[in-house]
Amino acid sequence: MSHKQIGFAIVGYGLAAKLHAQALIQLDEAKLIAIVGRNIEKATELAKNFGVEALSLDEALKREDIQAFIVTTPTGNHLEVVKEVAPRGKHLLVEKPLESNLRRTDELIRTCEEAGVILGAVFQHRYDDASLTLKEYKERGVLGRAIMGSAYVKWYRPQEYYDARSWRGRVETSGGGALATQASHSIDLLLWFLGEPKKVCGFMNTLAHTGIEVEDVAVVSIQFNNGALGSIEASTATYPGFPERLELHFEQGSAIVEGGKIVYLDTLSKEIPVIERGQSGLSGASDPAAVDIQPFVRMLRDFVKALREGKNPPVDGREGRKAVELIEAARRSTFEGKVVELPL
Repeated sequence: MSHKQIGFAIVGYGLAAKLHAQALIQLDEAKLIAIVGRNIEKATELAKNFGVEALSLDEALKREDIQAFIVTTPTGNHLEVVKEVAPRGKHLLVEKPLESNLRRTDELIRTCEEAGVILGAVFQHRYDDASLTLKEYKERGVLGRAIMGSAYVKWYRPQEYYDARSWRGRVETSGGGALATQASHSIDLLLWFLGEPKKVCGFMNTLAHTGIEVEDVAVVSIQFNNGALGSIEASTATYPGFPERLELHFEQGSAIVEGGKIVYLDTLSKEIPVIERGQSGLSGASDPAAVDIQPFVRMLRDFVKALREGKNPPVDGREGRKAVELIEAARRSTFEGKVVELPL
């Protein structure tokens, strides 16, 4: 792709759309062209904040200066958007989770592959300072084999959170509750560091919210192909909400990450500095808008680079599928009352 700048349109006008817009305008190699939405008034409101146009999807697809679309609509709507965009030869970056279940996720990926367009999945926390540092240590071999990991996403959302957006409370439209909507980033990181899961056992319930079918508490145990063990605790019912926490244990040391920052690190290697009381980063524990924008900037820069080189980005559709698969395995385990083996 030889364009001086890659032109982007963002489909959607909620918080995620705003975050992507804030990141895009920091990139010299990309240009935000338009905000796209069915409700043109809402699209116009966000577009004005960034000095861009508000367009319908059909209008945006006709624009030659738009080469890529970022999809930030409700999860269960991603496939419909992709089906319209991909056949027109436009590339796609899709918010997490890719879709509401594995079947629809596979159809989404297949649609892009058949159209020959590049698909990226939004997992910007791989670009947190902590993630980049620990991945570098792991790839250098100074941490040794991963043996155990735990993800804790014990956040709080009041009843109004679900009442204000009914799609959040339905599996068909959201893909799930605390696991899919809140914990999928931490799930992605757990898989990124520990590898391919082999067996999953899940327990879910809805205890503190009414009128929803998604879980507000969930616990998942995982056995990985390499023998490592992992666990996930996720909730939107744990008042007042706590920073997401990732604990990683390797043969040569351990690390704890909170809000994208390393708060504890100690290893047998003399090459790695010890961190005993690091400061936690921003967290959406009680405020969904408490987000560090720089990981978005880094992720989008990598995505633009992939478009220029005509190759898949580091977090492509197949990588994005892994979190959906684990969430679906946990859901099946809960309702079938048994350990579920992967791949599904």
